Amino acid sequence: MGAAWSQMTENMPDGDELFAYDTVKEIKVLDRRLGLVFYTVLMIIIFYIVIFVFMIKKQYQAIEKTNGWVVTKVMNPAEDAEGIPWDIFDMVTNPGEQGALFLPTKIVRTQGQQMEDFCESPDHLCKKDEDCDIGNKELQKEKCKNGHCMRRQWCPAMNEGDAGTIVSYPDIMNAHVWFQVNLHYHLFMIDVSTTDEIEPSLYPAQGITGANTYPVHDMLRMANVKMEDVKESGAVLAANMIFDCDLDDKFCSVRLEVDHIDSTTGFNYIHNHYYEDGDKQMRDTWRMYGLRIATFSTGLGKVTSFVMTVLQVSSAIALLACAQAAADVFLSSIVPERKHYLLKKEIMTEDFND
Repeated sequence: MGAAWSQMTENMPDGDELFAYDTVKEIKVLDRRLGLVFYTVLMIIIFYIVIFVFMIKKQYQAIEKTNGWVVTKVMNPAEDAEGIPWDIFDMVTNPGEQGALFLPTKIVRTQGQQMEDFCESPDHLCKKDEDCDIGNKELQKEKCKNGHCMRRQWCPAMNEGDAGTIVSYPDIMNAHVWFQVNLHYHLFMIDVSTTDEIEPSLYPAQGITGANTYPVHDMLRMANVKMEDVKESGAVLAANMIFDCDLDDKFCSVRLEVDHIDSTTGFNYIHNHYYEDGDKQMRDTWRMYGLRIATFSTGLGKVTSFVMTVLQVSSAIALLACAQAAADVFLSSIVPERKHYLLKKEIMTEDFND
């Protein structure tokens, strides 16, 4: 039994070698080449941490992203090709949505409509009288006139090209849009608002980061949209006011980003003005084609954070070890005297158990 145990233990590794303890022995190497490598890498790391991480990127700050609401005002009235002035009250109407702005590029209007009798409907085309038979003579006659069915509606019907329908093209390229924004940073419990500004700051005269009012032609340029391409049918754009705020310095860098969403189907809507002429009920119909601009606001807030500071300092301490690693690689793999260094790098002690 004892012989078998001895034979088994002889094939096992030495416990002193298996559970050997490694410790660090520092060697001072007198070599200017090695010192140059070590301190060069060390200075690069220090400059990276101090200048780039702390001074430029300010990564010791906590960051919060939030969204707010936007109020827009349109300034500068426009004229159409005939020189007829269009003020803001005529041009800028609310299409029934919040957080959006509408600027007309084409206005089709039919004035003095009455609900009295049948008239030609441009939306119901025909070639013969039978094409107009819908089985409801109170709504539509079985009569085709000038390629249109005779339909009970507000007359005269809106039809571009008819004498009773007027088409205008307001020049909105020089109109200005004033953005007033309110943001709330929930994590930092801080509000940032430009709603108390009483004067517009025009882009680009006030600089890229200080403007709150933008000409329409600049907004179209940002969205890469040409007016001649959207003049007839309109387009849908998205405008985002971005606030990059250093809340420690109480300063925000503001910029506007405009994206082109859709110009294939365009955008238009109708609004009517009803009135009475004697005992007759009358209305004026306006179909507005133009730019629907959905407005957004985004805030990026930064505040000094103890947690982020500790994280960056810890990362810096860990990076300092790279200088020692670079010097070790240089001395063990590149210099001609590397064999002498390797002999001193790892030294095995005597077996103290024996």
